[in-house]
Parts: sequence; C-alpha cells; structure tokens
Amino acid sequence: MTLSEFYLAREGGGNMPKYVEQIVAEQIKRAELSRRASEEWLSGRRIPLENPRIITISRQLGSGGRVVAEILAERIGWSLWDRELVDAIAENAHLNARIVDSFDEKTVSEIEALTRSILGEPEIGGFLFGRQLARVVLSIARRGNAIILGRGANFVLPNALNIRLEASLEARISNMMKIEGLTREEAIDQIHHSDRERAAFTRQVFNKDIDDLSSYDLVIEMDCFTTADAAEIIITAAKCRFPELSETAMILTADERR
Repeated sequence: MTLSEFYLAREGGGNMPKYVEQIVAEQIKRAELSRRASEEWLSGRRIPLENPRIITISRQLGSGGRVVAEILAERIGWSLWDRELVDAIAENAHLNARIVDSFDEKTVSEIEALTRSILGEPEIGGFLFGRQLARVVLSIARRGNAIILGRGANFVLPNALNIRLEASLEARISNMMKIEGLTREEAIDQIHHSDRERAAFTRQVFNKDIDDLSSYDLVIEMDCFTTADAAEIIITAAKCRFPELSETAMILTADERR
C-alpha cells in the first residue's frame, strides 16, 4: 500500500489500523533495504541516535512539501513517514509497539531516556500524545535511512538534517486552488487554520516556535524552485551531511525495493 492509498482509505473510513500496519511494514522494509546498501550497514556499525541518518522536513501548507518528500524518498530509496502516518502510530498502542518490536532492551531504554529528556518526566510533561509521538520519531531514527515529514521531528532530532520549506502567501493560495480545487477564500482559510494549528502544536508539545529558522539546517523558499529542484537541493545537502550515503543506496532498483 502506498501513502496515497493510505489517504484514500482514511477518507473512506476503512480499517485504518490494518492499513497503517501494512504501510509501517513497507516503510521499515524500505529503510532496511537502503541501510543494507550503505557502507555503514555492511560494516555492522549501529546508527547512533545522537547523529541519525534522518532528514526531517517542516513545511507550510501549500508549499509543496509532501511532493518534495515523495520525490526525495524515491530518489534516495529511504522510507517516508509523514504526519498522518506518525500520528496514526502514536495514537494506536498496537502500531506503536510494532515500530519498536525488533529493538533490544538497551535500545528501548535509550529511546525512553531520550523521550524523558525532551519532554520531561511523565508527571511533569503530562502530554501523553506528545510523549508517544517523540517515542515513535526516536524509534524511526534508530532504524535510520528515513524521511520524516512534519510533526516537529526536527525538535526531537536536532542532529538530523532538518529542512524547512516556505512559500509566499500568494504562491500557497495558488497551489491550494490548483491542487485541491479550492476557491481563493477556502484556500486562505485552510492556510491560516493550518498555520495556527501547527504553531500551537509546536508550542504545546515542544515549547518551541515553528517559525524560528535557527531550528533548521536549510530553509528553501519554494517561490524560487520547483519541487524537483528542492528535492535536488536536499539531496546535495544530504550527501554533505552524511558522507557515508552511498551511491548504491541512491540507485536501488525497483526489484530491490519490492
């Protein structure tokens, strides 16, 4: 099942846990195939959470971030975890367990310790979903070779390659009208609602400002670039940030990805 099929199933009211579990399994397999192709995996070294081979993408609604992430994942062969998928895992105990069931006790303890360091002790943090979310993101990071779209992943993984995609209001309105078939007024309403919701979520869970550009390694103004251009810029940055990113992982064949 593709992420596009996941969205259709979600909108159609299908059996979401089953669908999401299938996507989780497929994304884990994709990350494993990519990792096996890398020199680090072949040498048997573990990916540290302190320096994860992860790309996070924070984006404004209407900036083209989802398309950029999909192009990027296809180009480098990494798994892609977007906001809806991460949320579904964090909200479902069975799926939450599925994402970490292959880790040893030491790794699970490390993930829990980092969750506490980010959000505080349970009685202090008090925001259960935020804790589950951080746990999911850290678990994805442990597997490595992944792209995480949205949900403040850059605040959980400050040492990942953290990207921010922005665009002018007019460009965002135009994109929403063209892609979603909205009127101008509807597009403006959705954009403003999304901006408020994402800013509030970031403040509530991480006590951070989503618009603080110092939280990102690279900010791309999408008025100046196509989605393909943006993906290429991020790939160039990834090769600099992760020197071990092998050409083998970049050219996985279709048969290897299945």
